[in-house]
Amino acid sequence: MLSVQNYNSEQIYSTLSSIFGFHSFRPHQEEIVRAIFQGRDVFAVMPTGGGKSLCYQLPARLMEGVCVVVSPLISLMKDQVDAARINGLRAGTLNSTISADERNAVGVALRQNRLELLYISPERFNSEYFIERLKTLKVAFFAIDEAHCISEWGHDFRPDYLALSKIVREFPDVPVTAFTATATPQVADDIIVRLGLRNPHLTRASFNRPNLFYRVTMKQELDAQLRTFLARHQGESGIIYRNSRKKVEATAEMLQSYGFSVQPYHAGMSDADRHAVQEAFSKDECPIIVATIAFGMGIDKSNVRFVVHADLPKNIEGYYQETGRAGRDGEPAECLLFFGRQDIAQHLRFVDEIEEEYARNIAKGQLRQMIRFAEQNDCRRVALLQYFGETFSEQNCNGCDICVDFQQQEEATIPAQKVLSAIYRTNESFGAIHLVDILTGANTEKIRQFRHERLPTYGVGKDKPKHYWRTVIDALIAQKIISIEEPLRPILKLTDEAWSILRCRKTFMMRKSLEYYPNKTKGQQTASIKIPSYEVQPFSEHLFAKLRELRTEFARTENVPPYIVFSDRTLHEMSRYFPRNTEELRQIHGVGQHKFAAYGQQFLEVINEFCEQNPDETNTWRNRQQLPSSPKTSVKSPLPSLPQSSSLSKLPELSSPLRSSQSSTFLETYRLLHQGKTIDEIVTERQLTRGTIISHLEKLSESGMEISVDLFFVPERLAQIRQWFRASGETLFLKPAVEASEGKLDYEEARLARIFLRKSISVDQQ
Repeated sequence: MLSVQNYNSEQIYSTLSSIFGFHSFRPHQEEIVRAIFQGRDVFAVMPTGGGKSLCYQLPARLMEGVCVVVSPLISLMKDQVDAARINGLRAGTLNSTISADERNAVGVALRQNRLELLYISPERFNSEYFIERLKTLKVAFFAIDEAHCISEWGHDFRPDYLALSKIVREFPDVPVTAFTATATPQVADDIIVRLGLRNPHLTRASFNRPNLFYRVTMKQELDAQLRTFLARHQGESGIIYRNSRKKVEATAEMLQSYGFSVQPYHAGMSDADRHAVQEAFSKDECPIIVATIAFGMGIDKSNVRFVVHADLPKNIEGYYQETGRAGRDGEPAECLLFFGRQDIAQHLRFVDEIEEEYARNIAKGQLRQMIRFAEQNDCRRVALLQYFGETFSEQNCNGCDICVDFQQQEEATIPAQKVLSAIYRTNESFGAIHLVDILTGANTEKIRQFRHERLPTYGVGKDKPKHYWRTVIDALIAQKIISIEEPLRPILKLTDEAWSILRCRKTFMMRKSLEYYPNKTKGQQTASIKIPSYEVQPFSEHLFAKLRELRTEFARTENVPPYIVFSDRTLHEMSRYFPRNTEELRQIHGVGQHKFAAYGQQFLEVINEFCEQNPDETNTWRNRQQLPSSPKTSVKSPLPSLPQSSSLSKLPELSSPLRSSQSSTFLETYRLLHQGKTIDEIVTERQLTRGTIISHLEKLSESGMEISVDLFFVPERLAQIRQWFRASGETLFLKPAVEASEGKLDYEEARLARIFLRKSISVDQQ
């Protein structure tokens, strides 16, 4: 096994910058990377969005052999492989969805030691044939993603993960790294034992996600509450979780009827339909998904701006995992939980169906913890972190509804006294629903049965709607003025504090209950409520919109989700700093050398065109913002050199813009092209995407290399495409030309044609 001495800090930081476009490590990443270079097993608990994939992708780039990555879902593998390839890493996958030709190409690349990352499912380790084949290869190390799936204590146990216990036995000299975003200390210990990790380097990163805002709101008129919330998040991607298929479909249909772009997702749908919905969501074609938790680990989308739980989750661990799908790019996101005690009854029915008493008691305990989280009057962040054994030392997290006053406080001593009196006069023997019926003067069978219509408190609150009294009760519970001794049997009891309020010795204050409720008087929704200001620098929304459109064009051409091209954070930085040249663009977070080669010039064109058309806005932004500095390194690029061949040595040199370590990858594409290979054949051989190969052709053409148009187009077709570009009025942009063709031209062909049309379309016509 190679030791850390083979890789110095310069090489590590150079690879971090040149391949991934990052100028510094996130917390704990560097220590994990160095432990892998030292040949140690690793177990890392890092929150979603904490940068787990870089921890194994960077060493895979520099180490000899292939890193075998175990990933739980095929759809997730595809995104991971696409993202790795677009960064310039040689990645492949073996799963049931790829064709025989693709499988053969991956096999050849493995045997020739040309793959750095191989993504597989855990089921593969149930195949003795696969294990024996893997033993013939040079395996650098194993990386197990979503490692909590191997633990029966975890919230998402998968029996197929148990096969991974074979790794250490079958590959005793190969390090094993395991990563998870959620694991209590008990689950963590179980993972280490089950995988047989040998004196592993242990990392337990903070579970705090400072960019996430946590809010719990009482569920009253849910449909109207959801519409109000979504109206404030127009144009943003998000997930709404429901706890049954029936609710998923009903909510999706309701939102669609109000004009929201929404699709349902649940396990009762066909595989093809679920795949289509997930693809549409990943590619920003459908911004909102209403789903059961079946819409789970396959989500690798970085620009999810909100996660809504419209029903109470069954445990805190699952809630944390699901909210963690928001804001993976580090930008602000909102996590909203609608809580109604009616949800508890449904959970109890599920729990009671668990046959084993021990497991049933565990499920009940987890549900109690979830209920306390929803009802409490203390910081949400503190409660979440305490669950995972972490202490949050700040007095105010400024990132949850408890710590931030969205609404002004109001005195509610008299309403509180009415509630407390109703509890006292019913002998502290009933729950909130019945007490609200008493206060509002309802005529129910239960009230008649106990003759509660004769109580002095009967009907004293009929001037207020029921949801108001539920809010008062919840506030009294949160402030520990009334208690629920058994969360699963919610009988309300008075505390000593309650008597202080009843005897007028203490006033009662609560937050106004206006958030996400429909306007009763006008039948309209309430005005949107501002969430607190996050520590996020502003950016030009006008430029961001243009860059986002260009990103979408590239994503369609590459057939990948837009966030894989560039994250929202990267586009935000471009829209904040207005980079005008190559050096400035390379300082932007997430712009590595491979992505710069594929997309950089086109993004610079859009930025410079915007600057020319909007000089006042440009000057304002460039005067107030300064590009972040990045560390300079003088080491050679870690890109592997190509073997010299007679055909390659005869190729002309590239002109200075590309005379760098990048040139070898472009020349390899050029060499294969001149061997008569098609783009598809080059894609298969080089394990790259079609869009990346086309970007190579663009750069080769810009550098003066001759590429024969006859290899791609007959004259009549190119002439027709030329007309569509001219008809659009913007000959350098793809979208207008594609739209002008009315479906006869796709983005990929338009991009390829543009290589040859650039030289023939005059500047005046542009």
